[in-house]
Amino acid sequence: MILNTAKLVGSLFYERWTKQELAQVLEALADEKIISQQCIDALTNQSEEALEHSFSHLFEGLGDMPAPPWGSVYLDKDRVVFGSSTVEYRAFLASHGISLDTGLREPEDQFGLTLYAFSQLLAEDKEQAAKQLLEYHLVPWAIPYLEQLNKNAGNPFYSALAADIKAWLVQVSNELQLNIVNRKLYLD
Repeated sequence: MILNTAKLVGSLFYERWTKQELAQVLEALADEKIISQQCIDALTNQSEEALEHSFSHLFEGLGDMPAPPWGSVYLDKDRVVFGSSTVEYRAFLASHGISLDTGLREPEDQFGLTLYAFSQLLAEDKEQAAKQLLEYHLVPWAIPYLEQLNKNAGNPFYSALAADIKAWLVQVSNELQLNIVNRKLYLD
């Protein structure tokens, strides 16, 4: 169940969906008690244009990003994408036979892409590697990222989504009994 949920959650932070497609994904996640009614209501009140603009601004780098979705921005002293933590994460993925080639020149440590990698590890029955991905490469920076996204998204839907996914990520961490690594974070 976590495998499919992680794919759906990852898609919300990586794939550009129409409002109707988003509603379908949210409905599936609401059935699993991951998405709140508040999040669904916030989507209902959004225009297609507002959703497109917010997605570009929050996840693709249109303008000044209030909460960049790449781990290296939080884990590297210089707060740059493609930093040393990205190189380290890329090596981790390669050691487990995972390639996240999207056809774009982008860092693999994007929040949604990282959930895709987690799903792939679970699909390949590499549970220990999947746990390690969460413990070291995602959760240490993802919780602060989701908190910043919730606070600064400038869009009620993405604020509610960030709050719901933070709660889900904490729940998954507890269910899997993860030992989250305390990594130095570089936050504003």
